[in-house]
Amino acid sequence: MTRRVIKPANIALPAEVPISPGKMAGNIIFTSGLCAFDAEGNIVGIGDIRAQTRQTLENVMAVLRVAGAGAQDVVKTVVYLTDFANYDGMNEVYRDYFKTDYPARACVSCELFRKELLVEIEAVAVLA
Repeated sequence: MTRRVIKPANIALPAEVPISPGKMAGNIIFTSGLCAFDAEGNIVGIGDIRAQTRQTLENVMAVLRVAGAGAQDVVKTVVYLTDFANYDGMNEVYRDYFKTDYPARACVSCELFRKELLVEIEAVAVLA
């Protein structure tokens, strides 16, 4: 089975984190848990769950696009929230990316590796 790293040019990951933004194995695409970092590595939307969710999902979609996929190919996501008080705001933006035929999803509350981060999202997509 062919495997390759998926690294969009517009995603900056913190240097201290030894991960690839995504990995493709055969026709399955796995994104890492991605956060609200812009292309320069700055956190977008500090204190704003909607802005952070939007940037996070834009990063997820960038990985998918490089692999030839899109939101319609996502079969599973995991959402990590630092506070479930942000659940409704995250869902409001999430619905902008996944309109119908929603992927399976888990949502957990946890600490993230930077205190300014409110959300992290990972996805699994399958190309037909």
